Amino acid sequence: MKRLFILIILLSTSTMFAQERCGTTQYLQMLENSKPEIATKRAKLEKDIQKWIKENPDYQQKTIITIPVVVHIVYASPQQNITDAQVQSQIDVLNKDYRRTNIDVIMTPSVWQSIAADCEIEFCLTSTDPNGNNTNGITRTQTSQSSFSMQGDPVKDASSGGKDAWPNDDYLNIWVCNLGSSLLGYATPPFGNIGSDDGVVIGYNYFGTQGTVQSPYNKGRTTTHEVGHWLNLEHLWGSGWGSCGNDNVNDTPTQEEENYGCQAFPHNANSCNTTNSNGDMFMNYMDYSNDGCMNMFTQGQKTRMIAAINQSRQNLLNHNLCGSGTTFIDEVNTTERTLIKIVDILGKEVTNSLQFNKALFYIFDDGSVEKKIRIP
Repeated sequence: MKRLFILIILLSTSTMFAQERCGTTQYLQMLENSKPEIATKRAKLEKDIQKWIKENPDYQQKTIITIPVVVHIVYASPQQNITDAQVQSQIDVLNKDYRRTNIDVIMTPSVWQSIAADCEIEFCLTSTDPNGNNTNGITRTQTSQSSFSMQGDPVKDASSGGKDAWPNDDYLNIWVCNLGSSLLGYATPPFGNIGSDDGVVIGYNYFGTQGTVQSPYNKGRTTTHEVGHWLNLEHLWGSGWGSCGNDNVNDTPTQEEENYGCQAFPHNANSCNTTNSNGDMFMNYMDYSNDGCMNMFTQGQKTRMIAAINQSRQNLLNHNLCGSGTTFIDEVNTTERTLIKIVDILGKEVTNSLQFNKALFYIFDDGSVEKKIRIP
């Protein structure tokens, strides 16, 4: 009986951790419990998205979609009041990840290189506020709240110590605050009518690539993941936890559960009673891997996001809120780093690094990758 009790505690703890790594599934369930009509709206939107995808099988972007972003920093201490440079570092990551110009694209296993997508979506810190005035796209609100929870969304409400959203139809609102516990972030998936709580919430210590960020979630991929939810992507295993579910994307493998850390390819082959020898797509941004081990969206995920914009976030297709456009700031790595593993061109882990005339990739804990070839 004692062993059974310990096992139950361990299983419960594991489930809680999976829930808190990303809070979007739990957050959506809370919304649906309080407003049952949201589930109906979500189901209708899914039908509309599938219809759009079917009617646009060869859809090609004529222009890059640029999403105007406003970042609301809500802080109770100087540390939580992150710098403009830290905010800009996150915008840079979003642009690189969604345009597939991130340096670690070389780590995508060769079997999935052909479906790894340039999503043709970019992001800018908006240059125009709701009143038409110039802005740097960042608001700062000092609060007496030491931390915020998902329950009731207080960070999005000025009367609860947070910051009211800018018009949600026109901007991607991102709130950066202290979420406490192990929660990294959560998002509002589209479900028809866009309300004042629409947007993304990220912990201040997981936002961007410098300043207050904490390893192993220090490469900005929490926001890449949550913005994916905001654009209607689901976790690779579908809704819930460990469900072998359906993420409504045709080119992602069926997956049993979330992955943590940095796995070696292939991982968890033939799970969910499939004949998938390539295993989990653990390097996909919609999994739970460490930031330094995420590096791709698929073409199917790209199509789903574009469909969601066309069906539910149409204002993003035509606006003048981004001024002169997006700029990139090169990152300079001045910190010590630790080697995580060495892999070959197929992503398989290598234990003998003394091989000659073979390209090997050295993966470090800061997300950087070095290619080396030993010549005799």
